[in-house]
Amino acid sequence: MARIIFVQRLWYEYPGVEILSACLKESGHSVDVVIGEKISQFGSVFEDTDIIAFSVMTGFQGWALSLGRQLKEKYNSCIVFGGPHPTYFPEIVNGDGVDVICRGEGEGALLDLAERLSINEGFTDIPNLWVKHNGKIFKNGLRPLIDDLDSLPFPDREIYYDKYPFVGRNSHRAFMAGRGCPYGCSFCFNVQLKQMYKDKGKYVRMRSPGNVLEEIESVKGKYLTEKIFFHDDTFVLNYKWLREFLRMYTEQIRLPFFCQARADTFTEELIKDLKMAGCQSVFFAIESGDETIRRKVLNKPISNEKIIKSARWLKENGIKISTYNMLGIPGERVEQALKTVELNMAIKADYPRCSFLTPYPGTQIAELAREQNSMSKDAEFEINSNSQQSEMFMATTEGRELKNLHSLFQTAILFPWTYPLVKRLIRLPFGLVFKLWWAIIYFLVFTKSEGRSMKVMLIFALRNFKVSVWETKKKA
Repeated sequence: MARIIFVQRLWYEYPGVEILSACLKESGHSVDVVIGEKISQFGSVFEDTDIIAFSVMTGFQGWALSLGRQLKEKYNSCIVFGGPHPTYFPEIVNGDGVDVICRGEGEGALLDLAERLSINEGFTDIPNLWVKHNGKIFKNGLRPLIDDLDSLPFPDREIYYDKYPFVGRNSHRAFMAGRGCPYGCSFCFNVQLKQMYKDKGKYVRMRSPGNVLEEIESVKGKYLTEKIFFHDDTFVLNYKWLREFLRMYTEQIRLPFFCQARADTFTEELIKDLKMAGCQSVFFAIESGDETIRRKVLNKPISNEKIIKSARWLKENGIKISTYNMLGIPGERVEQALKTVELNMAIKADYPRCSFLTPYPGTQIAELAREQNSMSKDAEFEINSNSQQSEMFMATTEGRELKNLHSLFQTAILFPWTYPLVKRLIRLPFGLVFKLWWAIIYFLVFTKSEGRSMKVMLIFALRNFKVSVWETKKKA
């Protein structure tokens, strides 16, 4: 059997790694994970490893290629990149630090690769993989999407919790009930992913309610579990599925939970059902308080009226509101950005979060940003995917005020009496005071919205701090 090791920088459990590990272990392969940045941190852990796998986000590709190159030279293992960046930018396979890239769903592809390597058989024809071999790139098409999600084993949380107890040292557990998002926001790669998988099966899929509940029961039996977070981008999609799930959840689990949804998917009756089942908080994205920007630039046709109505229903049922918002949208002026603050104030958002737009290459919003000269044509994404720093790419004429507004965004919403002062303060030079104030408020809001202990969140923040700051690309 093959030996596989996953490598990552962040002290965080990757759901993708957990499900891949479960599939590999189910077939008898040896799987491990290591967290670190430099080859010197890992000792001899990679000795006799067949596959060294990286889940690569855009912004981490430079680090992955550099470390992959060193690992290849020292151990001659097969270096595999999967995850978002190789899926959308497969040409990364031409880099010296990678042998194989996996596009899209990786369960079947990585298992096939492990099986082939374990019997010394060629693997240049495996669907979903682009393979570099003898100076050639073998570009294989995608296999159909996994139709029956219940057929997959439960995620292997032990791969993190046994080796890195800190990662699992909290009483909140995250679960995924399905895969796929039916929407087409201009800042998201979902549009491209749906196109890639056209005619490859049903795109939006849900696990059966019983299968999700069985996983929750299994995790509850092994680890302290006091709250549940459903990590699906749009948990509220299929009303029939959700109502059956909530009924069964109320009978079997009876734990408070959080979920994510779109404001236009709610009905008053559905919110009551969520509350009865134990929902404590709902996360939804406002993005921009300017309805024209939301509709025409972000391709998110949700009216302010619908956002306000859904928020009112949530408040009436005692469910906390967490909102996602963004600044630095192409063409956005300070006056329009202030509308985002005002809409959050109007709905009395409990836990507002605000990021600068990251116009990832290949998305519709990135093309628009370049057309409007709000992002340089040679902008390079050799950075961590840190949404708080991505305003560095935005050449907006009012950048300073937007930076200051970002720092004071949550303050204005949580303490409405400060709003007139905030509108004056954002005109001041951007400086360390603004950064420090943002860090304090953001940490407090994030901690409360997640319902976690301040100690755990502080340790988590400090561990990841060094890989969450801006990194200048090293020139050759």
